[in-house]
Amino acid sequence: HVESRCDAIDLNLGCPQRVAYAGKFGSFLLAEEHRGTVLSIVQALSQNIKIPIFVKIRLLDTVPETIRLCQQLVMAGASLIAIHARYRVDLTLRTGPSARDGPAYLDQVEEVKKVISSIPIIANGNVITWDDVERNLVDTGADGIMSAEGLLDNPALFYQSSSAGKDIHVDKLDLAR
Repeated sequence: HVESRCDAIDLNLGCPQRVAYAGKFGSFLLAEEHRGTVLSIVQALSQNIKIPIFVKIRLLDTVPETIRLCQQLVMAGASLIAIHARYRVDLTLRTGPSARDGPAYLDQVEEVKKVISSIPIIANGNVITWDDVERNLVDTGADGIMSAEGLLDNPALFYQSSSAGKDIHVDKLDLAR
């Protein structure tokens, strides 16, 4: 119904919040027992609409598992995969590494990117400044970079001066205007 008004559909399989586990969505769906459902959703969308299907995921327990998931998503018809380079965790039971402790595991995005070259891979994590954006692109080999919390502090994070190439801090009120 809204295909003609959208540039793409983004399937967010990265949300680790309790509500995602309680409602059985977000990173909850990355569990192996839900893989068929996720892949059938991506496949049905890619076969029945004209706009691209993007999928955002978190890291699985091992690099080979994450690579396998990405390969399955590509085969199902995903047009782009964004990888939040932190592990899927169980925030309901508070087990597993925390969703925000320490730096993101961008080296694992690099490993995925070495295998997946048929669609863009976007890296997410460890981006606070423009220097982080440039460094992450080089370190991961990703096709693009996402940021969430960095943009909360600096909504102009991706606004780079073409001449200076440095971080630019724009007044938030001016930016909103």
